Amino acid sequence: MRELAILVVIGLGTYLMRASFLVTAGTDPPRALARVLPHLGPAVLAALVVPSLAAPRGHVSVAETVPSLVAALACWLLWRRTARLPLALFGGLGVWWLCLGAVSVVGGGAP
Repeated sequence: MRELAILVVIGLGTYLMRASFLVTAGTDPPRALARVLPHLGPAVLAALVVPSLAAPRGHVSVAETVPSLVAALACWLLWRRTARLPLALFGGLGVWWLCLGAVSVVGGGAP
């Protein structure tokens, strides 16, 4: 019964948070908040991406961190040069595979 009560409270909390955005839809945010909001998206993206690049399996090791960082750099460079996102993503994936293969041949222990 306790688990059901927890689920109901979580559901109500989620509903109230989403409903608050509908209730305040016609109002502008405070000036200080409006100044910070444009930086929220990039900050959240960085918080999600950087740990997975620096520690792909939860720990930092040369065999797994270096290929991820090199592939991310290659992806960024391709995107900046061509402005074609699919090309950049597939190019980065190819570079990641090549780096993993090189590390495994050298003996870094990559899967």
